[in-house]
Amino acid sequence: MAKEQKTKKFTIKMQKKLVVLFVLVLLAFAGLCARLVWITRENESSYQKQVLSQQNYTSSTIPYRRGDITDANGTILATSEKVYNLVIDSKVMLYGEEHKYLEPTLKALGEHFEQLDMAAIRKYVTEHPSSSWYVPLRRLSYQEVSGFKAAQEAEGSLIRGVWFEEEYKRMYPYDSLASDVIGFTTTDGQGSYGLEEYYNDELNGTNGRE
Repeated sequence: MAKEQKTKKFTIKMQKKLVVLFVLVLLAFAGLCARLVWITRENESSYQKQVLSQQNYTSSTIPYRRGDITDANGTILATSEKVYNLVIDSKVMLYGEEHKYLEPTLKALGEHFEQLDMAAIRKYVTEHPSSSWYVPLRRLSYQEVSGFKAAQEAEGSLIRGVWFEEEYKRMYPYDSLASDVIGFTTTDGQGSYGLEEYYNDELNGTNGRE
């Protein structure tokens, strides 16, 4: 009987200790959460600037490259060349109360892409501040975008809110030569007529993800 009472008292004592321990852990967790909220609130602007300055789109599609068509001697009759679509992100360009990225970015766009209507670009950005997807130019060559990309990546650059979506453009080095046999592709990269259509499944691939 005495032994049972001792066991019972021991169990109650342990339960009390567990309750106290649980309360202490709960209080510590609540204190940690409060501290994290305070830190985030006090340093929100600094953290946002750090993230923005290092911004890099972490998820993007890697388009497949359609295969080449060659003759018996290996001469390329149809090939795919990488091209770039210029994408404007108004939300990033207008970040911050001072909009310090707006003018440097618009100036760089005007300097490197003379075909852009900068008045229309400025109007779109200011009238659609929450837009993250506006494509004013498509299928630019690497030579056409390389200068802007270099300026954007330069140390201390304030060019923000512009990036380039990659895709491929079908090219025929000999223009219309043997076009009845080679065929052509649609804008979405599907073969239509000739070898392009007949070997469409073999020539096409699967998009990747980066």
